[in-house]
Amino acid sequence: MDAAANENEVRLRKGTSLNERLVLAGLAALLCLVALPGLNHLANGHWLGIAALFALLFGCLLLGAALLDRNVVWIITPGEILIGEQRPFGKLHRRLIRYDEISGMHLRKSSGKSIEFSLAFETKSGTLLTSPPLPDITRVHETTVRIARLLQLPDPEPVENPLDAVNAGIRLGKPVNPKRVLGYTALIVLLACVLSFPFIHALWNGTLSAPGVAVWSLGAIVVFVLFRYVHRMSGTCWIIHDGGIRIERLSLKGRIEVETIRGDDVEAVDVESGGRKDSLYVITIRLRSGKRVRSPPLAGKDQTRAVRAEIIRRLGLNPRGAE
Repeated sequence: MDAAANENEVRLRKGTSLNERLVLAGLAALLCLVALPGLNHLANGHWLGIAALFALLFGCLLLGAALLDRNVVWIITPGEILIGEQRPFGKLHRRLIRYDEISGMHLRKSSGKSIEFSLAFETKSGTLLTSPPLPDITRVHETTVRIARLLQLPDPEPVENPLDAVNAGIRLGKPVNPKRVLGYTALIVLLACVLSFPFIHALWNGTLSAPGVAVWSLGAIVVFVLFRYVHRMSGTCWIIHDGGIRIERLSLKGRIEVETIRGDDVEAVDVESGGRKDSLYVITIRLRSGKRVRSPPLAGKDQTRAVRAEIIRRLGLNPRGAE
């Protein structure tokens, strides 16, 4: 997805680059080659043959996605939308939509691995056209207003976006709520009771061995630690204002704990992998004191980079110096 080339043009893209297609096709071909020898066991009903068959089907699906996925680009200029669609090795299909063919426009929010916003256009012929995702999660309102002006349409109804730069405070993560801890506490208690049942049954029958006592004791220690830090499991909330970041979390005693980071405190702002899932990323702020503060996870590297750029802007940092 690309940003607008100039004030009189907005470009929206959706699709896969050539390098990404080649990597996906290479993985698919490798998976198929590895699976082929295992098909010899399929006639005997061996589990290896069944696994090879599923691997082969999955590889074919990946190969089909790499070859058949289409690239779409919308070029929005004053009074018209030029839509181009093309598949690999296929012909480019163009379509021109003029502003007087459009009867309405509204903003659409989709929640999957990451929050995305797109525009839905209704034509006077009854056709519904959905644009590729808007390129910058922090500039959704600004981009939407620009598109509406270019097409001479009224501004669509706004959609809630906690990451939009138009907000006085950009919020990352859910607001801190002590009541959320009750759910985690109940889950820990339930898990402890279920896992303790075999040991209690063995103790009642007099068959509890020394290794069993050791494992049960280790489990009790784990449950104690979970109870000790259950308030930290409720997460952290960042509220990014001009000049500072307000960080809210629950202390070990269950009270709301507030920390404020000013621009003068920051050494660098980085984007790092969320660790547990490849699609999750976090913003790490390195303070001049040497401390590192990690944000709540964000979905998508592009989205995380956009939020990082807005943090740098609001804190008044030098973009190069913050790297």
